[in-house]
Amino acid sequence: MRVFITGASGWIGSAVVPELIGAGHQVVGLARSDASAVALAEAGAEVRRGTLDDLDTLRGAAAESDGVIHLAFKHDIAFSGGFEDAADADRRAIDTFGEALAGSGRPFLIASGTLGLAPGQVATEQDGQPSGPTAAHWTGGPAKRLANAHATAALADHGIRSSVVRLPPTVHGDGDHGFLASVVAIAREKGVSGYIGDGTNRWPAVHRSDAAHLFRLGPLVWILPGSRALAPRLAALSSLHDAPRRLTPPPCDPRHQTPLPDPA
Repeated sequence: MRVFITGASGWIGSAVVPELIGAGHQVVGLARSDASAVALAEAGAEVRRGTLDDLDTLRGAAAESDGVIHLAFKHDIAFSGGFEDAADADRRAIDTFGEALAGSGRPFLIASGTLGLAPGQVATEQDGQPSGPTAAHWTGGPAKRLANAHATAALADHGIRSSVVRLPPTVHGDGDHGFLASVVAIAREKGVSGYIGDGTNRWPAVHRSDAAHLFRLGPLVWILPGSRALAPRLAALSSLHDAPRRLTPPPCDPRHQTPLPDPA
């Protein structure tokens, strides 16, 4: 398959690209900078220069592809006060892909999140629907991004194999500088890891290579159009208590366990 990917050089996209190429697929990656273009070329992908605002570029690349994986999001402006603007740009891209793929039966996957789902209960693909109780609690940018996921799922009514992959708040892996990596760093420095109460509280996370594997499977296996796939795995925070010997975060592949040195 020829797969067009936005956000191809990002944290998740840079894992999805080799996953697809390793499975024999041709990847076309959107690159907005010279550095991204170089990284994609070195990974073996075809480079398509442009940004999420270049709707004609998105439309043409989608039309020339056998499927689209949309991972890009304007995080730089989203987390500096412009979340609604970032969500609006995301929606324009989704609508553009919808127009290009309409009636083709080709797959279209986007990345969404689990953070907005109701806490304290097991989440399923049926949660977070537009009429659900959770959706009413969100406003502004988060509400718009949730609506973008619903709009993507609704593209199934227009002859597109659209799917939403909900990722947990933490997608971790080698080179990570996010929440889980910070917790690991503290545990390594202090020799212990603190947690709330008895440590049975859970934090959803997934290793980025496992997330990439799910995105690879999406276009290849039959996914019910309009479906939502959940990608989190839960780890008890008390599992960090044995940090002087081994930290075992939640990926399903044991190769992703991170050994920690014995304290001096």
